[in-house]
Amino acid sequence: MKRIWVVLVLAGLLTPLRTASFASAGGGGGGSFYSDTTDHSAFEKSQRVQGLYQKGIEATNSGDFDKAIDYFQQVLQLKDDDADALNMLAHAQRKTGKIDEALENYKKALQLQPNFPQAREYLGEAYIQAALREMETLKGEGRDGQEQLQLLQAALKDAAGSLDKPSN
Repeated sequence: MKRIWVVLVLAGLLTPLRTASFASAGGGGGGSFYSDTTDHSAFEKSQRVQGLYQKGIEATNSGDFDKAIDYFQQVLQLKDDDADALNMLAHAQRKTGKIDEALENYKKALQLQPNFPQAREYLGEAYIQAALREMETLKGEGRDGQEQLQLLQAALKDAAGSLDKPSN
């Protein structure tokens, strides 16, 4: 029976059965000459990435941004060029007050996927949060920060006023 199996495999008649089971069935000794472990592990990796991403989304939706950060970082350890995971990591970072890290990750997401409206919107929100953070810092500077605080407030008012103007 083993001889028929080996002959069929060698003849290429069982090519669709490319599994590691060939090696365990007695052929190959040091390993099979047909192996789909690369494809299989890539599929498993993809499934793991999707599962972790979905858990990150669920944590985000429930407001557990620290847990979401952990899930999205795990996704990025497996697939560092995932623009969606970078965007959602940045979103969770922004929600936990990690504005500088969020800005970096939004920019990375946009480098990978320039036409990414959600990342652009979130990046804009992060810049607003950064400006508000700087206003609070300037308030703490006492008299020395008052002029800069007024200038920043004026800049924000100008920016808000430009929203009413039609865009070209």
